Amino acid sequence: MAETTHMVKSCRSCKRPIDPDRDWIERFLVEGAPAPPESRATKADLRQAVAERDHLLGQLHAMALRMLAKELSIASSPSLSDNRTPSQIHADMQRWIQNHELSQRSLF
Repeated sequence: MAETTHMVKSCRSCKRPIDPDRDWIERFLVEGAPAPPESRATKADLRQAVAERDHLLGQLHAMALRMLAKELSIASSPSLSDNRTPSQIHADMQRWIQNHELSQRSLF
């Protein structure tokens, strides 16, 4: 039966013997960071990925706006007879948010 010699490595900083197969952190300390995998993505692949990302971000933005409109109970634009200034509308929205937060807290 042939004996295998097991080379004991030591930690770079504290020099204690370690088993690099035991812990990935110790392996990282001994061997350093692994090399990144080679990318085989083409420019067309990258353009497609960017287009998909932009489409999904657009959908997410639209969904967030719909949720905000529903949360604020503003399903449509203000009526034409609404003659409030933008600062008055902002103050009304702030008041609504504060009242909504107070009512949510009182539930818990």
